[in-house]
Amino acid sequence: MNTNELEKLLKDSDERKKQVLHDKDFVEINLYSYDIKDIILSMSDEARIQILREVELINNYFTNSEISDLIESLPDDDSKREAMKNYSLVSFLQTNIITGFSDTSKVDVLLHSNEFNRFDIKRIIESMSIAGIIQFFKDNKDYLTKNNIEPYEIIRELRSEKQEEFLSQIDNIESLTLNEKREILANLDPELKQRVDTSNWPNEYKKAISVKTNEHNGRVILDLDRDLEDYEGLDNLIKEYPEGFNEEQRTKFMKLCDICPDANVVSTLNDSVEFISKASEYKEAEKWIKSVLDNIPEDYSKAQKLAVIDHAIGSKISYSPDYDTEVFDNDDSRALWKIISSGYGVCNGIAKVENYILSRVGIESEIISGTNHTFLKIKDLEVTLASGETTKGNTILDPTWNLCQHRFGAIPYNFCISYNQARVNDIDEEGKDHKSHKNDEELQDATLNLDEKSLRQLFKSVGLADREGKFPIKQLKEKSALIDKENANNPNENVKLQLELLKKVCPEFASCQNASMEIISSILLAGENLKFDKCVVDRVYNKTDKGKSAVMYIYTDLGKLGQKFYVADKSQGQFFEMSQEDFTKQFECYEKDLEKYERSKTLGIKKTNKEKSRLI
Repeated sequence: MNTNELEKLLKDSDERKKQVLHDKDFVEINLYSYDIKDIILSMSDEARIQILREVELINNYFTNSEISDLIESLPDDDSKREAMKNYSLVSFLQTNIITGFSDTSKVDVLLHSNEFNRFDIKRIIESMSIAGIIQFFKDNKDYLTKNNIEPYEIIRELRSEKQEEFLSQIDNIESLTLNEKREILANLDPELKQRVDTSNWPNEYKKAISVKTNEHNGRVILDLDRDLEDYEGLDNLIKEYPEGFNEEQRTKFMKLCDICPDANVVSTLNDSVEFISKASEYKEAEKWIKSVLDNIPEDYSKAQKLAVIDHAIGSKISYSPDYDTEVFDNDDSRALWKIISSGYGVCNGIAKVENYILSRVGIESEIISGTNHTFLKIKDLEVTLASGETTKGNTILDPTWNLCQHRFGAIPYNFCISYNQARVNDIDEEGKDHKSHKNDEELQDATLNLDEKSLRQLFKSVGLADREGKFPIKQLKEKSALIDKENANNPNENVKLQLELLKKVCPEFASCQNASMEIISSILLAGENLKFDKCVVDRVYNKTDKGKSAVMYIYTDLGKLGQKFYVADKSQGQFFEMSQEDFTKQFECYEKDLEKYERSKTLGIKKTNKEKSRLI
């Protein structure tokens, strides 16, 4: 069809146009899709509504994007909404159409649909009039909260003119909190910030509008040299990366943490994956780090500093007790400062903690991953051997595998070992190679291996072993053995006294569950008269606890003397004896544990502990 014929058709009646559109052979030969679109757009409103009801016909001629344009051309919201129901349009195209609705229709669509993501929702609200936006804030604040949308995220996307109109009414919007208003002011268009008259504004507003924010994401561009009180209430807008701070910057940032305790503080793993701690957690963690570093004598060698820091981490941090359960939080266990604050982490997070602290004392380390585990390679470490000679080189330090040893004062056998020794440690008692440290490419140069005598001498030099190089765990073993001997014929009393000993040696035993479980199974209940095969030590959660926090328990099967449960209570720091009936009523196993071990919900599984540490 030539141009003149098409122009004539566009002026023809709706009936004639429909006849042409239904002649598929004619259309296929003579018309392009944009010609067909022009024909439909030239129809009357009623005719366009009717032709768009012919779904098969329209789908045959047009792409979804073109269909969206046709729907947008319909005369009213009701006809557009009817047409949208007939076509499978992605949310982005639906949003394009909805932004042309009246404010009332936009609100109705949002409140009665679950098809839109937060980006689409923001676009729809942003397209409202200022009066409509303010009313939405008033009537549907909970909707924004449900979809994780802050009011400032909407206002910051508006044109400067609309922002100014909103600004003129901001004092009267009672549904917004003062902090939400300040977040909005901080994110106004920079040009608007310059021209608006703030002379009669309250100080809270003046401070907020003076804060610089990133035009792409609305985050505060932090200036630690300004009056930090200006940032009060802007916690949501602060996302800082303080790993590289010097001492002066760190001191100033600590002050900001008091002002904005809920600000986001970011640490990274592998230079890319981000993990979030709160500013309050950052401050708590940094105070602890400072206490550790301030107590290290200046004349200590790097090896001595390494020993003190590794021991401090083991005494402070425990392996996450709910790891590999349905409630385990992957992010929290890898966020640098949150790990220190909470006292819980997993291998790559714990390695990150030590890597960060070592960098503060000039010890170079690299986070390395094996097949299923993460640890550190310490670079160019110089160590004095028991012989008096010195050796220098790269070595492996596994802070996670040292946690229990440091917590209970045992020799850390995964401290300054060679790659060859690390691979030996990967093999369990049955000869299975777990390949936890296997990484031939990055660890071939890790050849420094500290022999046991030199290791004992190093820890003796920093006060963590006695004059003979013996570690405090020796006393625990001796006391446990004596209790076992004296109560050979009274296993119930034997168990109770062993658990009392645990409490005396480690008052926080109920919170460092993994380390306590290892000590219980390796020492306290492994005496000649108890043997660990008579007991189960494991984790459950209280049925009333919505967060399903891990609770350590011990189950004993003492033959004729019966079966008993001992549950560790964190709040009171002691074990409570329970009957099987009461235990079953109060506690439940994690689903993942049940799946993994195919075990009884009541008693758990008897772990053979094939990877027992040499606790000497």
